[in-house]
Amino acid sequence: MNFTDSETQPPEDVPLSQMEFSGPHELAPECNSFKWKVKIIDANGEIEQQTLTTKDIWKLQNRKVIVHFDERNGQPDEDSGGLLGSWLGQLSHDVNLLPIDYSDWRLYPLHRKERAWELIQTKFWFDRPEARKDYVLSVLGSRCKDVKRNLWKIYKRNDRSETMLNRPTVVPDDQWRNFVTVRFTEKWKKMRERNIKNQSKNTIPHLCGRKSFARKRREIEEQTGKTPCRAEFFITSRMKPDGSFVCEEAKNRADELTLLMSQNPSAGGSNNITASLDDEYSKVFGPERSGRVRCVGRGPTPSKLPKCSPTPILDATNSEAVELRSQVSGLQSQVQNLAGIIQQLVGASTTQTTGSTTGSTPNLAALLANLANQPNFTTILSSLANPPNSQAMEEGHENRNVGNSGT
Repeated sequence: MNFTDSETQPPEDVPLSQMEFSGPHELAPECNSFKWKVKIIDANGEIEQQTLTTKDIWKLQNRKVIVHFDERNGQPDEDSGGLLGSWLGQLSHDVNLLPIDYSDWRLYPLHRKERAWELIQTKFWFDRPEARKDYVLSVLGSRCKDVKRNLWKIYKRNDRSETMLNRPTVVPDDQWRNFVTVRFTEKWKKMRERNIKNQSKNTIPHLCGRKSFARKRREIEEQTGKTPCRAEFFITSRMKPDGSFVCEEAKNRADELTLLMSQNPSAGGSNNITASLDDEYSKVFGPERSGRVRCVGRGPTPSKLPKCSPTPILDATNSEAVELRSQVSGLQSQVQNLAGIIQQLVGASTTQTTGSTTGSTPNLAALLANLANQPNFTTILSSLANPPNSQAMEEGHENRNVGNSGT
C-alpha cells in the first residue's frame, strides 16, 4: 500500500506550545461526565487526590495526573488508567495533530507521534516515561483506528465519488481525499474482508465493556486477595451477575478450565502469575500466537511469558532451604562450643607434659570426665557425624537439577 502525504511530509514549523489544546477537537464526541479518582502532582511535587472527568484534563495547568502501572504486565490498572484511555480517545479525534490519511500506525510519521507524546506528558505524569511511551502510543494508535472506522461507517456512500463529496466539514479536504482513495482500493477491500472473517470467529465475547483487562484484573485481585490466572479471568469476565454465561460455549470452556484447575493445586493464581505458556488456559484454547497474549491485554507478548507455571514443589523447596539454613546456623554454634572445650583439653595436655618434669600432675581423667558431662555433648558429636536432613539436602539438590533440566 502506497504511503499517503501525511506519512512522508516534513514536520510542521509551528511549536506545540503555540497550538490550541484547551479542549477536545470538534470532531470528538461530547466529554463523558464520568468521574475518576486519581492523584494529581503539581510543579512543586505536591500530591493530592481528586475526582476528575476527561473534560477537566483539558483545563489542567502546571498539574498532571499520576498514572499507576502494574509492574508485572506494564499496564495501567487504576482509575488513572481509565482516565488516560478516555482522554486519548478524545485526543485521537484531533485531525490537525493526528491526520487520518495514513495506512498503518506503525508507519505513522515519527514527528507526529513525538508531538502527541509531548502533549500527553503535559497532562499525565509517568514514573518512567520512556518505558511507558510505547504502551501509551499503542493505545493512542488504537483510538485513532477507531476514529477512522467510525468516520467510514458514517460517511461512506455507494461509490468513491459520492463518498468524496460527503466529506465531514471538520476534516481537511486533502486528508479526506487520501483517506477515501485508500479505502476504495482492492487491497483494502481484501484486507477488510479478511478482518470481518477473523472477527466472526470471536464467538465468546467478554463482559468487561470499556474497562481494560488490567483494571478488571485488579478489581478481581482486590475482591479475592490474589492475582487471577488466565483461566480465572476468563471465567469471571464471561460470567453474568446472575451466574450464567454469555453463551453456551463460554460455559463449556469454563467447565473445562475449572476441572483442570481442580487437578492442579498450583493453579488459580496462587503464585501471582498472570499467565504462562503451559497454563490451564493454553491447554483449553491452544498455544499463543505471536504479538499478543489472550486474556492479558495490551503489552505482554508470548516471548515475555514464563515457559511453565511455578509449582508447589518449588515452594516446598524454598521452605526446606530456610529450615536447613537455620539448622546449619545451629550446628555452627555447637561446633564453636566444642572447639572451646577441645582447646581446654589441649591446654590441659600441655600442662600435664610440663608438670611431669616439675612434679605437678593435673588430673587429666577428671577433665575428660567433665567434658563428657557437658550439656548436649553427645548431641554435638552425633550431629557432626550425621548432619540432620543431609539426605533431604541431597534429595533437594537432585530435585533442583531435575527441574532445571526440564526447563
